[in-house]
Amino acid sequence: MLSLACFGKSGEEMDMQVTRITSASNRIIKQLRELADRKGRLRHNAFIIEGLKLVEEALACKVPIGYFLVADSMYPEFRSMMEGSKSVPVYIVPDDLFERVSTTETPQGILAVAPLIDSQDQSIADRGSRFVILERLQDPGNLGTIIRTADACGFDGVLLSPGCADPYNPKVVRSAMGSVFHIPILSCADIFDAIDKLKGRGIRIAAAHPRDSEIAWNLPLADNIAVVIGNEGSGLSQRMMDAVDIRVMIPMPGKAESLNAATAASMILYESMRQRMTNS
Repeated sequence: MLSLACFGKSGEEMDMQVTRITSASNRIIKQLRELADRKGRLRHNAFIIEGLKLVEEALACKVPIGYFLVADSMYPEFRSMMEGSKSVPVYIVPDDLFERVSTTETPQGILAVAPLIDSQDQSIADRGSRFVILERLQDPGNLGTIIRTADACGFDGVLLSPGCADPYNPKVVRSAMGSVFHIPILSCADIFDAIDKLKGRGIRIAAAHPRDSEIAWNLPLADNIAVVIGNEGSGLSQRMMDAVDIRVMIPMPGKAESLNAATAASMILYESMRQRMTNS
């Protein structure tokens, strides 16, 4: 442990648990490298929250932080934010060492590690009336954007099939911009079991599909709806197509052959929100 006097701290701030790390072989540095990988996140039951806005959002949402890691040059700027979590260890590292464990191209000098949010709570499908279902969506940027859009449009949960990107991949967490702290995300061992449960509650399953489909604004999407988005390359499986109740499309009068999965999802979720607000 370090004495915080060397950082010019007041007596009140002396309670913070601050440790300086300089070795790349330190256990904390090793753990952070492992957390960049899905297997490592599962092994440690933890994930990385990197960047000032995301760390602030995690604190505002009362996410239980395991520890902070801060670059030397940024510690004076960020220390006041961490003072409200005095029981949480703070590790200070040289800037170059922070860059080596950072998951971003332009590190902001602060990250936090938190336990994985429980994504196995099957009761998510037992409540709420608007969902997004993702089948084998593999791009982390797309996944994060869809989670963020579902949160923004007031949806009740996001259900992931096997084969989807990890919702706690650092790129997903950054793309979601804090929405992983707001909206329930369920990683389903069997997505069709979850669909059966939703159908049993009167939730209609709507597949985003470019062919043999109704235009989004011609369908009732305001409530009791689960919008299904498929894999970026191969779309939805035949089993999924057989399970859905309706097919929804976005007209494209231009020359583009298709829309990005996250873009298509955003348009449909927004239409659902628009209908709900119009009908209320």
